[in-house]
Amino acid sequence: MGNNIVLHNALEGYLNFIGAVKKTIIPSRFSIWYDSKDNLEIMLPELEVLEHPQSNELLDEVITKLANASGVCKSNFIQKLENSNFDLLQVRSSGTLIEHGKINYKEGLNSLTGLYDIIKLSANETIKAKGKRKIINQYLDGVNMLAPQAGSFIYAVEFELIKNEDESENNQIENSISLGRCINSNLAIMLNRISKYVKSSDSTSPAKLLKYGINVSFCNNFLKLFPERSEKLEFSFDWSFKEEIESTIPSAICFDKEDRNKISTYQKLLNNTEAKRFVDLPAFIEKYSWPINEDKGKVYLKLIVNSKEHVCSIETDTELYETLKAEHAKKEIAITFDSLITSGKQTNIDVIKVYKIKLNDQDEILINT
Repeated sequence: MGNNIVLHNALEGYLNFIGAVKKTIIPSRFSIWYDSKDNLEIMLPELEVLEHPQSNELLDEVITKLANASGVCKSNFIQKLENSNFDLLQVRSSGTLIEHGKINYKEGLNSLTGLYDIIKLSANETIKAKGKRKIINQYLDGVNMLAPQAGSFIYAVEFELIKNEDESENNQIENSISLGRCINSNLAIMLNRISKYVKSSDSTSPAKLLKYGINVSFCNNFLKLFPERSEKLEFSFDWSFKEEIESTIPSAICFDKEDRNKISTYQKLLNNTEAKRFVDLPAFIEKYSWPINEDKGKVYLKLIVNSKEHVCSIETDTELYETLKAEHAKKEIAITFDSLITSGKQTNIDVIKVYKIKLNDQDEILINT
């Protein structure tokens, strides 16, 4: 009886989620639902008759129809119903050197650690509200590791769709979604954003890498999760029907061996990079550029750091671009900014954030970004 109630309530939730309409209700007997998308008519027993033996047959018939319509095997569909309060993530590591259902013990432990740390990293980047540590710990309490599966090797994680215990501490999350779904969807967005960047860009600018969420911590954890012997790493999210999921949230993200090699390169580059703030550093305007179809312009500056010249660029809106352009090239200014300094055969300086530009002793521009 107890399990039937769980299935019944989950089925009602699922039918509402897919847009099925309750056409007929026979009180204390059954209700008839219609799903126009798959042209399905569903007869669902009411709660009052769930103890009746025929209710088991009706529930089984409903589950079979809906599982077939969704393209999911019956056992997996039942599991989805019984665990409707969880989003599911499966991470599949595959390659010719990875045996079916078997992985090196050390690699397996490293992968689990890397995956968990990526989950924590995503949560840390998502939550910006007061009481951040408490909220993240609350979220992580609902993250469970499931038994690994074969094929070639699959790590499975379920994320409970927990609500924030103190709503006043977390006004950045929409009321329509749970804390769990907010962080889970941002994990998928982060992985998808990084995957697209790695596949489409050859830039190794530390500033650009950080802009896309690729920092030392992510690189370290990703390389743990994606061992050298593996050739492909696939993330598959199975979103619970208990909450709406926006169509823009990805469900499948894939990285291949070439992507891994790039991220390994990023790791080495970022390990040789340090952050530094410069205050009123003298700089000379070199040139101006506004690429076609871009919403920001670029102003190139020559900086003198440790008696050496470095050329870097800053992104500008229209107002700042025109103001600096009016100063003309070769004009000396002073700039206060955060930078990333990358050591190597040649030291490179990337501007991360500009706070102030002094045009002369009387005029200065404060940048609010």
